[in-house]
Amino acid sequence: MNILFITPYLPSETSGHAGAQLIYRNVRALSKFNKITIASFIDQYENQMSQKLSSLGIDVHTIKYPRNQKSISGKILSGFRNIKPVISYILGKEPFFIAKYYKAAMNELIAKLTSSNSFDLIQVEYNVMHHYTNLFDHTKSLIVFHDVSTKMYESGALVGNKSNKRLFQLAKKVESNIANKFDSVVVLTEEDKHYLLKLGCNKDIHIIPPQIKKIEKSRSNKVENSICFIGSFNREPNINAIEIFIDSIFPNLDKKITFNIAGKGLPNNIVSKISIYDKINYLGFIDDIDSFLASQMLMVAPINIGSGLKMKIPHSLSCGTPVITTSIGGEGINVNKDAGLVKSEINYFAKEINELMNDQKTLIKMGEYGKNEVNSLFSEQIITEKFQTLYKSIVKI
Repeated sequence: MNILFITPYLPSETSGHAGAQLIYRNVRALSKFNKITIASFIDQYENQMSQKLSSLGIDVHTIKYPRNQKSISGKILSGFRNIKPVISYILGKEPFFIAKYYKAAMNELIAKLTSSNSFDLIQVEYNVMHHYTNLFDHTKSLIVFHDVSTKMYESGALVGNKSNKRLFQLAKKVESNIANKFDSVVVLTEEDKHYLLKLGCNKDIHIIPPQIKKIEKSRSNKVENSICFIGSFNREPNINAIEIFIDSIFPNLDKKITFNIAGKGLPNNIVSKISIYDKINYLGFIDDIDSFLASQMLMVAPINIGSGLKMKIPHSLSCGTPVITTSIGGEGINVNKDAGLVKSEINYFAKEINELMNDQKTLIKMGEYGKNEVNSLFSEQIITEKFQTLYKSIVKI
């Protein structure tokens, strides 16, 4: 089958972005059975990632898109580039995060690709790339909702974030219309399926979770009394989770416990806040995140805001490290406590963590069971078969 993938993030295992990793694993596996073409935005530091995809026989086409500009000049240029999306947001048309992914250059690229290729199917990753559907009206298409924006903004509003209240209303107005542009819809969790149906999606919705990378690590590398959190800190749910943990949970933990934070872009105000604690370490971006996770006794994820399946949870379990999280954090992951996934209310996190860390031999056993469980539930073979079956039902080849 000849398939065009349209994505806001260049698929890559090394990007540090969970969505880019999810797409990479899928296109790598699916390229064994299909001819894959990718149209993606690309940051200036991602050329090597593009070459990796090409080495797999994937046809890659990219449009430059600078992200997370730090310099004053970069922020000014970003402001000019995003005038139209800001106006769209102010006028109440759609959330800024969605509006900003319409770019004339991407429109031209997709128009060129669709006119010069006979694609059997077009797969759009993320709702933010819905803008280009008019370019492939006569080709079967599906969209993958990595999360449901309305659901994420609603959870943000419920925890008191005022900006999320307006974003919730805007996303609620447009998101079902986005889904209904496509022949079929894919979500990562049962909860997201029900939410999209409630919003008014009238297309078939299929649940296909992310595949995980199978990781073999020795349990002997565990660091006693260590707990951790991983995530990219340009995302509100991760910042919110860290603030909750530092302010409400960490002060009530046993003094022997060390908390390690890994990920890009932790805000300076949080870095300053944790500087007074000798048992909290901010490690920044870690190249070998698998080894880091495998070395920790427990991952903590007090996630209050979000939608979709949080890939950090099965990732940690695949490294043999149990996780304590909320009901929101555990969505779509049918793993019980014995296999390393502890679901709790945030008010009880400190008590649960202290009890778990008092029996670290049991934690290690839980991690081993969890590794086996997620390797079975989220394997490359199972996820690839789900996509292949869906493709055949849409295209009817």
